[in-house]
Amino acid sequence: MRALLFPEPWVVKIINIEIPKPKPNEILAQMISVGICGSDVGIFEGEHWIVANEPGGHGHETGAIAVEVGSEVEGISIGDHLARMGQGYAEYSTHVNVIGHGKDEFIGALPIVRNDLSMDEISFADAVGCAINCYERAEFERIEGEKKAIVLGLGPIGLILTQILLKNGIEVATSEPYHHKRDLAEKWGAKVFNPNDFSRVTHGKETVADEIKKSFGEAQAVFEMVGLNETLLNAIDLVKSGFRVMVFGAQKMQQVPYVNCRRKGVELVYPEAMVNSKIDKDYWNDALNLIASKKLDLNSLISDRITLEQAVDAFKYYDREKWIKIIVEPQKK
Repeated sequence: MRALLFPEPWVVKIINIEIPKPKPNEILAQMISVGICGSDVGIFEGEHWIVANEPGGHGHETGAIAVEVGSEVEGISIGDHLARMGQGYAEYSTHVNVIGHGKDEFIGALPIVRNDLSMDEISFADAVGCAINCYERAEFERIEGEKKAIVLGLGPIGLILTQILLKNGIEVATSEPYHHKRDLAEKWGAKVFNPNDFSRVTHGKETVADEIKKSFGEAQAVFEMVGLNETLLNAIDLVKSGFRVMVFGAQKMQQVPYVNCRRKGVELVYPEAMVNSKIDKDYWNDALNLIASKKLDLNSLISDRITLEQAVDAFKYYDREKWIKIIVEPQKK
């Protein structure tokens, strides 16, 4: 089979390896739809805290079909649509992505069968689960009266999170430099801001955070979805005193302004990908059920579909300005 390998930063290549033989307690799955996650791009660029260098070692946003089922496995049949499969940048996979980054993907539950969902829909489950986790870690149920949220960064998870917030009756403001992502959020009902509008020449020292505070106000929950220290500082500036900043954007090191946080009593919360570590809950079934409800607009997030060969150049020349979600189809020649 073919697999994508990330041997070192800024290097990705296709290799040929043997198709693995599943053990009695394993499933062999064929990868059909695999989303390129921002963490995959970060790993390729060497800026992410996760390192992947094994064949097919990343590509966790997978929609897969069971092609062989071990003799000890119950409840899964050949042809079943499978969620919770890891190592997606290959034609086949044997490994389980149990609960996302930071956990041991070789130990845990079997894949989840969801024959009611398409391969594309299943491939979004990881991103949807991350967004649900971010939303639930904000604990809006503790808040009485008006509820406001600010989402800094509208990548796929930020856009999904924005939809979840709006559908739960929360007023939302977003900041995002790329217009096609802002257009989606605005269409759904969020107030949108472009951080690139605020230059020294036109606005002096005024920033996008100043404008959000002036026209939208501070929020009980601010979600940092970018992974830059500048947006983390903005998030701390924009949250109401005593409330939470959810830090989801990935970076290796952050500088946190102690005085700013201390004076406001800010809570910094770092949601795991698919796990609410506070209550030891994973969000796979919640995510799949939310996708099945058809309440989310996911098709609008798909920018292109590419082959495994095209994925090599997609990583080399990844266009954050034009793309939202790229689906790799390993079976396509």
